Amino acid sequence: MVFLDIDGTLLHEGQPVSEKTAKALSQAKDNGHFLCICTGRAYSETPDEMKKFDGVISAAGACVMWKKEVLLAEYFSDEEKKLVADLLEAAGAVYIMEGFSDLYMDQEIRERFFKQMEGFEEREKFLLSFFIKTLPCTSTQEMKKVHKCSFFYAEKDNEWLKEKLRQWDMSVTTFSQADTRGNSGEITKTAFTKGTALKYLSGYLGIPTEDTIAIGDSENDLEMLRAAGVGIAMGNASDYVKQAADDVTKSVTEDGVYHAFRKYGLIG
Repeated sequence: MVFLDIDGTLLHEGQPVSEKTAKALSQAKDNGHFLCICTGRAYSETPDEMKKFDGVISAAGACVMWKKEVLLAEYFSDEEKKLVADLLEAAGAVYIMEGFSDLYMDQEIRERFFKQMEGFEEREKFLLSFFIKTLPCTSTQEMKKVHKCSFFYAEKDNEWLKEKLRQWDMSVTTFSQADTRGNSGEITKTAFTKGTALKYLSGYLGIPTEDTIAIGDSENDLEMLRAAGVGIAMGNASDYVKQAADDVTKSVTEDGVYHAFRKYGLIG
């Protein structure tokens, strides 16, 4: 069973999966291997073609699905939503609450955010463009089934946020796409990671963890790489991610997933 991150692993800056990697995925499935997406994105922002994989782990481990059935879903309480919103407003950050079905942004923050985007470089606009469809909300109570929160342009560093959130059993991880100005990242519940989701799903299916492979590139992939039988870092991963992995493949632009599949015998 193979667990695959999306951004920086299967996709590069929103470009489609390369032809070589797409063929490798298809061949591995034909050879009887299970493929599972394991992404930091909420299910609401996971590409439709990737929702067709055998399994989909979204929101950095807060939601686990198998054959389109939800097996596990953990959401922020109203108290946790308010805590996170208050902290990020104190940090001067732009933030998006991410739910199973929708994305949410406070109306005032939304207007300020898109006004800021007018002066961004085209590449940065592209990286943030999927938030254009974000639904505005005026209060945290209106936000339904929120798994996690993404933030950008914080005036406080991520260590400040980590210290504030630790007592609430919540954590902060930094985005692998660090092009955005200021500090950015995602806030999740500490108890739910890509690693706990990998163990949960493999246990549910009766697949020993030693028969699993995980491939990723960023901080929120660390627990997944450590939990898998073989954890593989992409060539474009941060150095500390590579150090935590069992192996390193080529970068996403060099079809790293294809080369990993070849090396570990998933395809011929």
